[in-house]
Amino acid sequence: MKILKLSMVAALTIGGCTIASADSLAQTLKDGKVSGEFTATYETRNFDKENGAYYQDTGYSVGSFALKYETGVWNNLSLTSKFRAYTTLFEDDSNSTTSHGRGDASERFYQDGKNRDVDAEELFVTYTPNSNITVKAGRQFISTDWINKTQDAVRIDAKYGNTAIEAIWSARQGRIYSRDYRPMSDINGNKGVYKLGLTQTFTENISATAYGLMVPDVRDIYGGKTNFKFNDTALRAHYAVSSDDKDSTLDSTLIDVKVSTKIAGFAPYAGYIKVDDDAAFPGYGASNSGEIIVPFEEGDYVYSKGAETYYLGVSKSFGDLSSTLLYGNTEYISGSDKLELNETTLWLGYALTSDLKANLGYTLVDEDEKSATSDYDQLNATLTYSF
Repeated sequence: MKILKLSMVAALTIGGCTIASADSLAQTLKDGKVSGEFTATYETRNFDKENGAYYQDTGYSVGSFALKYETGVWNNLSLTSKFRAYTTLFEDDSNSTTSHGRGDASERFYQDGKNRDVDAEELFVTYTPNSNITVKAGRQFISTDWINKTQDAVRIDAKYGNTAIEAIWSARQGRIYSRDYRPMSDINGNKGVYKLGLTQTFTENISATAYGLMVPDVRDIYGGKTNFKFNDTALRAHYAVSSDDKDSTLDSTLIDVKVSTKIAGFAPYAGYIKVDDDAAFPGYGASNSGEIIVPFEEGDYVYSKGAETYYLGVSKSFGDLSSTLLYGNTEYISGSDKLELNETTLWLGYALTSDLKANLGYTLVDEDEKSATSDYDQLNATLTYSF
């Protein structure tokens, strides 16, 4: 199994400690925790008009088993490892040709055209020299502006008073979890991506973040956001600039605003996202970056040239049942046309027991008549047993 060298170094860092202190390390390993989960996920997509390998009707179920082990802490070091194995349970069409192989499931679960059996979901060392600094090196899940999903990375988080610092270098990215397996791939050859962020908390209600993300010889993204919170109401205002290193006509800007509140047990929220009329707003990898801004299940055109998106959602819990309903409209430029898309999604989550949970999502996408693709709906369901 090929995993980034820093992941292997991370594992060897713990293992190499046996020379210096075998007894202490043995106790650290004994103090470790083992956990795991069995999952079964189902998805079906139905298009009014099929178009190519991606935009076609599919239906499949994939099961997975994940086993996680976390050591205790030794000399401020700990190791986390989690491996996940997949198997296809059934496919509506096991011979269909998708974008990544054969069989319906290969669109979401693939490795060089074949379903992957097992891979490392997490494999990282954590170093905490004090309560203010945390360093993680290896394969880990990251969710931050323009670096998202599974990453082979080094991440440093530090806090000094009211100032928080985030520093990340990532070399590879992918998706490894129950609903998706997309193999790890290099970012920008062997050069990777760098991010530095600074968050200042002014009061308990107001904070601001400034960040810079650099993809060497490709592009830089700089941004800033302000967060306001007053009682149960929160407001986020975010502005970002993307600068291409070789072609200034690809330079773009993005505005992102979101407001949320709580009313009588409901949690409504609304947002607005606007991309420059001159160019699309690119992250370093469209499939894995920037998705903490996009609220939708799909949201395929949110970063398109001239895209203007409005969305409105509401969340509500009823005992063990959680629910979210989201509607959004995106207008975007395609060639000489201005097109429009509506997307509606309902997410439901239900705790059957403390260990067994079910999640369901239904999405309806209404495409513009001039679009090359058609209207479609998507249903996904996941059952997870944790131990």
